[in-house]
This record gives sequence, structure tokens and C-alpha cells, in this order.
Amino acid sequence: MVIVQNVLRFIAQLFSFFSQMMGSFFPALVRRRKLRPWMTVRKGKSRAGGQELVATDEDISRLLQRMEQLQDTSQLSKRAVGFTGQGSDFFADPAVITRLVGALLHANPPFLHLARTRPDEGEGTAGNVQTEYLLRESEVITTEPYTLFIPQLKVEHMESRRPPGMPVPRVARTLADLRSASLLYQTLPEDLLIARLVEGSIPIMAYRSERKHFIFKQEDRLYTRREKRITRVPVEIETGGEGQTSRLMYLLFDRSTSLVRNCTPRGSFAVMQLAVALTMVRMDLGKPHARYYYRAFAERLDPLAIDPPIIAKTVKEKDHLAERLMSTNFSGEATNVMDALTTAADDIEKIIQSGELGEGVRPRVCLMTDGRATIYRSIGVRLKSLGIELDTVLIGQEASHNPELISLSTTVSLVDPSIWRG
Repeated sequence: MVIVQNVLRFIAQLFSFFSQMMGSFFPALVRRRKLRPWMTVRKGKSRAGGQELVATDEDISRLLQRMEQLQDTSQLSKRAVGFTGQGSDFFADPAVITRLVGALLHANPPFLHLARTRPDEGEGTAGNVQTEYLLRESEVITTEPYTLFIPQLKVEHMESRRPPGMPVPRVARTLADLRSASLLYQTLPEDLLIARLVEGSIPIMAYRSERKHFIFKQEDRLYTRREKRITRVPVEIETGGEGQTSRLMYLLFDRSTSLVRNCTPRGSFAVMQLAVALTMVRMDLGKPHARYYYRAFAERLDPLAIDPPIIAKTVKEKDHLAERLMSTNFSGEATNVMDALTTAADDIEKIIQSGELGEGVRPRVCLMTDGRATIYRSIGVRLKSLGIELDTVLIGQEASHNPELISLSTTVSLVDPSIWRG
């Protein structure tokens, strides 16, 4: 049996080598492999007859400008560098992140199509544009003229006729120097002494001492420095134009460590999932009738099931939600999708019963995960009874093996960042 296996393995290797040789010498004979798309979308029956909405170039450019102003692309690239450790990931470039967001918008997946839902006829007014200011910490480089005082060491040499010091032989120059001359010269006749003094032939011993002190030289220079400042970033927000019916968007965000480890480059699944979630929140930033609820899940929920979810309804609350997404710690060791869906259904049922969102609430759950899940049929029945539509975003090819999760989802989007190259 072992001999047969070895023979078959040898034949397979020989055939592979022969195919490569034929492909090298005769490329026209080799059938080209069809590339798989980086995003595959399957829409449910409920959307079969709906109107297909396509994002205009103006919508795409406005959203890209908004994410650039709010530093989303740079923050995503920093997370990519943090995952890889050396910046070798293709997501480590902010320009690539910008192209990724543009590709998401042009693909028009269901989870973004829902964020661009238009009102029915006569339901709402036209959309208005207003400016909202959000606080951001930015690094500012300033160049200003400064007067610098540069310290320098100055040494003065002074002579003294008294020790201590360094003895220096020289001749007497004045009558006062004659006091330091030897007695032999001091007893000379006065006319001879003066003559010797003038011709400089009277030797004496002097002592030299040093005095050191600092002096400051003044110079005018241009000084460049970096400082962090809190700045107000103006952002154009679209308000109105979506009717009066509230849209309940419930985000279930996977924070398991497999999004970092089980992919190449390292952390590309996590960056892709962050890009998807941030694009959703930024697109609905100025929509007053789009209210977001958020929970992250792994082996346990964050926040816990006994605590209320994170709620974002205003512009600042949605901005804080985006910051919370960016600070996600992908450290979970399991993926309990069933607990996450059950808790989301409980929260939505309480919200609908409370009546805080009014009548005609359109609840939707956006589930993002990269793992396989075991789903019980009861949760699908409950979601249908509550009128909840489930949009599932599967990250990576391994996540496509989720037949139970796909069967109860309204829309399914399979996103594979290993295929995408911007």
C-alpha cells in the first residue's frame, strides 16, 4: 500500500512538472485561471423586487473626504502597521485604505446599500447640507524665529608679580617692575639703571594665571518644532432626505484574535472589518433617523449582556462609536455568534416595546465575523417574528463555510482581503 502511494505521489509531481514546462514554452496552450472576486454578495428574497440604489460619484467623493478629514484612513493604516510590526502590509498605506473605501462604495454591498436608503414619495424633505465641528488631536509643525544665546568658554590670561602661577621670564618694562628685579640690578647707579631699563636688559620673573568664564553669543535662527493640538475639524453633514421612519442599525462586531492571526498579511482581516464598520458609521454620521447600537463579541460580549449596548444617535455619539471601533482589542479566544444574536434580539425587542423610536421601526442587524458558527433554528424564527433583517458580512474564505448562518441571513457579503489589491 505504501509503495502504491509513493508511485502515485511521484506521478503527480511528474505531471505538475510537465504542466509547468508546457506553460513556460507554450503559454497559449495553458488555460488561464479565472480570478475570484474579492467581494461576493448574495441578496435575499426580500430584496428581489426592490429598487437598486447606486452611489453617485459625488456621494463617494464626499464620504472619502469626510473620512480623510476625520483621520480614519491614517488610523486604519496605523492599525495595519501595528499588526504586522514592520509596515509590510499593503493596508499600511493611507492611500491604499482610501482606494479600499472607494472600492467598497462602488461595489454597493447590502450593508452600505441600507445606509443609503431613500425616503418614499412624500415621506420626507430633501437633504440639506450643514457644517458640523468635531474635535481632533493633530500634530502641527511650526517654524518660528527665535533668538538663541549660545554659551562659549572664554579664558583670560593675567600676569601677576606674586605667586602662585606659572612662572614666565621677561624683562622689566616700567619702574614698578624693578621691585621684582634682583637686588643686583636695584643697586646699580641711577643713570645706568635707567639705561638698562630702556634697552630691556633687566630680567624679572612674572607669574601668569588663567581666569575662565562663560559668555553667551546671541544668534537669530528659525526653529521648527512639533506639537499636538486639539483642533476643530469642519465636516459637511447631510441631514434630512431619509423620511421620518427610524432606522435601527445594530452592529455585532467580532473581536476574536483569529482576525489577526489567521490571515496573511497579519491583521488584514481586522483592518478590513474595521474599514467596513467605519464606512457604515461615517455614511450615517448626519442622519438623525439612523440610530446605531453596538456590541463586540468573542467568548463574551462587550458590553456584557446585563448591560445596555452602546447607543449612537447624534453626530458626536457616532463619532465616539467610530473611536471605540478603532480602539478594539482583538484578543477574544472564541466566537459565540449565537449569544450575540440572542442578546441583539433581546435588545431590539425591548427597544420596540418601549416605543422610544416611534412606530414603523426598521430594525437591522449587521453581523461581522470570520469564523464558523453553530446556529440554532430558534434564533432564526425569533428574528423573523420581530421583523429583524440580518445582514451578514463574512471576512475571509474560511467564513464562507457557514450554511446555517447564511440560511437565516437576509443578505450575505463575503469579503476576502487576501484577493483585493488596490
